[in-house]
Amino acid sequence: MSKTRAFLVFLVALMLTGCSLIPTSGPVQQVDQPPVGGGAPPVDIEPATPVEDGTPDQILGGFLAAVWSGNANRFNVARQYLTPQAGLDWDPTAQVTVYDSNGHAPTVTDQSAKLKAPVLGVVTDGRFTAVNEPDYSHDFEMTQVNGQWRIGNPGQGIIISSYAFKQAFKAVSVYFFDPSLDHLLTETLYMNWGDVTPTATVEGLLNGPSAWLSPAAVTVIPPQTKLAVSSVPVESGVAQLSLSSEIQGLSESQKVQMVSQIWWTLHESFPTITGLTINADGTTFAVPGQSADGVVRQSTVDAYAPPDLSGSTAEFGLLDDSTLAQLSPVGGDTPAPIAGPLGTDWGDTPTGLAVGPDGTTVALTSPTSLWIGSTTSSTPPTKAFDAPGLTRPQINEDGVWAVSQGDTPSMWLVGPKGPPQQVGLTDLTGATVTAFRVAPDRTRVVVVANIDDQDVVGLMRIESLSPLVISGWRPLTVNTDRGLLATCLDVGWLSASQFVVLATTSQNGSAAVYRMDIDAASVVSMGPISDQPVALAVTPRTDGGTTAVALTAAGVALRYEDTTRWTAGASGLMAIALPG
Repeated sequence: MSKTRAFLVFLVALMLTGCSLIPTSGPVQQVDQPPVGGGAPPVDIEPATPVEDGTPDQILGGFLAAVWSGNANRFNVARQYLTPQAGLDWDPTAQVTVYDSNGHAPTVTDQSAKLKAPVLGVVTDGRFTAVNEPDYSHDFEMTQVNGQWRIGNPGQGIIISSYAFKQAFKAVSVYFFDPSLDHLLTETLYMNWGDVTPTATVEGLLNGPSAWLSPAAVTVIPPQTKLAVSSVPVESGVAQLSLSSEIQGLSESQKVQMVSQIWWTLHESFPTITGLTINADGTTFAVPGQSADGVVRQSTVDAYAPPDLSGSTAEFGLLDDSTLAQLSPVGGDTPAPIAGPLGTDWGDTPTGLAVGPDGTTVALTSPTSLWIGSTTSSTPPTKAFDAPGLTRPQINEDGVWAVSQGDTPSMWLVGPKGPPQQVGLTDLTGATVTAFRVAPDRTRVVVVANIDDQDVVGLMRIESLSPLVISGWRPLTVNTDRGLLATCLDVGWLSASQFVVLATTSQNGSAAVYRMDIDAASVVSMGPISDQPVALAVTPRTDGGTTAVALTAAGVALRYEDTTRWTAGASGLMAIALPG
């Protein structure tokens, strides 16, 4: 056996079972979990063609090594492992089926090859949908053709282990606008590392947002716009785009918005791209603010830069008597109430707390009232409205948010001007919303809803702020290494594309914090918590780090220190909050 074939056999065995080589010594480093495909591209190895007189095991292994590789020729080589009819019928781009690689691998005999494993997700049109199909099975239908074993049924699209998926596919962000054209937001596409090129990335952007997101995400790029030249070359950091004539009708402001979508989409996946030029069917396309040489640089698109989520790092908590205290980063004593009205008995007994990005504006909820105040003000907080069963509130750039209960739960928004807005979450009629958080992109909302006595985590979309329109309930299937989520206690956003959920699972009755991609493509435990956590506070960040605090049933704040450790801090608390 050649060295290349020997390595491929080892590689396939590794990816089939999800095993990995882990160092057993060396320093501990804080490295937060990246999304699927967030690391470096795998080594590009030319797939091997079928070995003469190969066994079913060798044929299946060679086929999987080919389709999972990032080589541009991978599908042509893979077809050589198929029967002639299967080779004609097979469409490897139809979808990607991701199965659980933890202890599951194809069963291969001297005459057959079958896979029985839970399916965790499916990728169609580049978008991941988490599923839970525990009884998935597939027969590769090993067939002899002229005395050689071949695969008669490769499956629909590509069948890939969860371990291999994380190694072979990259999460690619494409940028769209919110409906008011105020700011950009992202949607994630999954591509094989071998397909991640400026050309494919621009084509993904031109296809527009997904059907689910489209009511809350718009593109300034005109419909039917295509690449007039089927590649996007890059020279000296400048991407050169030739687009079809549809873009010629854009206004000056729309031109800037369009190139902002393109520039940030390319720069996100290809940081060395720092400029772009555009022509329309071969005609120079001028953009306001471009440099003298016709190149669009970052200065042209800075007005629509993704938000910098860095802000105040202040931590606050409600003491057992409902007074407000600022928490110290160190120490486990009960903190003293702050100076001012919020540090005294001011007239209500709130149990929910939120702190704004500025670290001074606070919102408090009792079971029937929402109050807004300031940690630096000498005046008591002001009641914004009364409503039954209010959740913990949230403060962002748009105002103060909260959810009230009823036959149909309602979302409330107290903006800087005008009366509070209330909108019924009609998709959740009959449910109880126990927790929510508006995403940093101010377009998505992650919601924990109790539906028919079962907790469900899902997403909704904000289609308009004035008037307030929220719809599109989409429950998420969340597969952890300890089964599906069971009791969900709290949620919070880590970034524009990842959030955390505090929950028990079907195989673990102790609550833990799980970090997950927005589409649940990756779900990872953030370490065991010895005490009983009941609430969570998180500050979104753009640097990939994590700022999170959990609150235990005993009123102790647990600060997330590294990838597995939660350290006890202040005590005597009934609620906690971080900015945002």
